[in-house]
Amino acid sequence: MKFARPNVEYKLNDLQGMIYAACQMGAWAYNDQKHLYMSTAPHQKEYEMMLHFGGCLDLALAKKDLEPVPYVLSGELGLHWVAEWVHLRQGGTLLVLLGPVYLKNSSVENSLQIIDRRGISPQTRRDLAQVFGDVPFLHMDTLIHYACIMHFLCYEENLSRESIVFESARKPEKPSEESEVDFQENDFRRMVAYEDMMLRCLVQGRAPEQTSDKYIGELQDFHLKDGVRQTKDNLIIFNALSARSVMRAGVPVLTAKNLESDWVRRIEGLRGIGETPKLTQAMYADYQKLVLSVQEADGLSRAVRECRDYIRRNYTKPLSMEEIARHCGYTEYYLTRKFTKETGMKITDYIRSVRVDAAKVMLLSSQKDIQQISEELQFGSRSYFDRMFRQEVGISPRQYRETMGQGKQEKE
Repeated sequence: MKFARPNVEYKLNDLQGMIYAACQMGAWAYNDQKHLYMSTAPHQKEYEMMLHFGGCLDLALAKKDLEPVPYVLSGELGLHWVAEWVHLRQGGTLLVLLGPVYLKNSSVENSLQIIDRRGISPQTRRDLAQVFGDVPFLHMDTLIHYACIMHFLCYEENLSRESIVFESARKPEKPSEESEVDFQENDFRRMVAYEDMMLRCLVQGRAPEQTSDKYIGELQDFHLKDGVRQTKDNLIIFNALSARSVMRAGVPVLTAKNLESDWVRRIEGLRGIGETPKLTQAMYADYQKLVLSVQEADGLSRAVRECRDYIRRNYTKPLSMEEIARHCGYTEYYLTRKFTKETGMKITDYIRSVRVDAAKVMLLSSQKDIQQISEELQFGSRSYFDRMFRQEVGISPRQYRETMGQGKQEKE
C-alpha cells in the first residue's frame, strides 16, 4: 500500500484554496465513518446532501482498500466529484473530494427535474435552484488536471490522463447518439449565449449583465491532454473576438490590434489554470477601457451612441431611418437632428461610411468579386457602389484592391 507524503494535510489545504479561488469548486475531507473533517465549499449543508443523495459518497467509500488513484464520480443528480483515498503514514485514512461541478451532458435543469420527482415544495425548489446555480461548470480536461495535481501532492506520483477512473453511482440507460448531440448542443448554446452577452456589453461600453468572474473562455473543447494549453487557446480566441468587438465600437484598428498582441503574449505566459479568472477579467477590463475612452472622447449622447452601435451591428442589412429610430426609442425627426448636431454628419452618410470601411476589409481579405461585395453591403448596383466608394476613399474599389492588396484583376 502506498502512503502519503509527510505533511500532506498542509499541501492539500494549499490545493483546496487554489482550486476554490480558481473556479469556486469546493473541497471535502471525510474519514471512513462518513465523518466530515473539513470543507471549503459554499452551501455546505446542501452540497453534502447532494453528495449523499447522489450516491457518490457511498461509491467513494467502497474504494478505500483499493490502490489509491483519483476517481471521477457522477451521481444521480448529474453532479460530478473527484475522490481519492489518502493513506497516512502515522495511521488512518482520509477521503478527499473535490466538487461538485457540472460537466457536459449535465445541467441545472436536469438536476431540478430529478429533484421534482421527489415531490418537494415550491419554496425548497427555489432554494435548491439557487444552490444548483452556484455549481461551477468545468471541462473534463480541467477536472482531470486537478485530479492529477491532487494525486501528486499526496503521493509524489505523476499520473497520465488514462490512469483516472470514471464511475457512476447509478447505471443510466445508454443515451442515443441523437441525445448526446442534443446535450452537447445545449452546452454550446449556453456558452455561446454567455460569450455573446459579454461581447455585446463590450461594444456598448458597459458592465456585463451577469458576473464574468467564472468565465475563462472555455467555448471550444479541443480534446487536448494539456489543460493549460487548451485554456490558452480559448483565451486567445476570446481575445481576438474582444479586439474585433471594440473596433466595431469605434476604437482605432491599430490600437485594438496592439492590445490584442499584448494580451496574446500575456496569455502565453500563463503558468496554471488557477491564474485564468483574474487574467480574463483584466483582459476584459482593458478592452472595456478602450471603448469608454472613445465614448468619452466623442462626447456623444446616449441616443447617438446607441444609433451608431445599431448601425455597426446591422450594416449588412437594409437599414431605414424609421427602423433605427424605433430601435433607439426616439422619433425619426428627433434622432436625425440630434445625430447631425453632435457628429456633424447625417445618419445616411454614417451608414455609407461604415459600409465603405467594411468593403475595404472585404476587398483585401477575400476573393469575392466587387459585385458580390456591393450586394452584401446593400449598395445595390455596381455603379452606385463605385461612386460611393470613390467619394469616400478617392479611388475605385478595383483600384483599391490592386493598390493595397494582391486581389485578382477585374474589369471596371
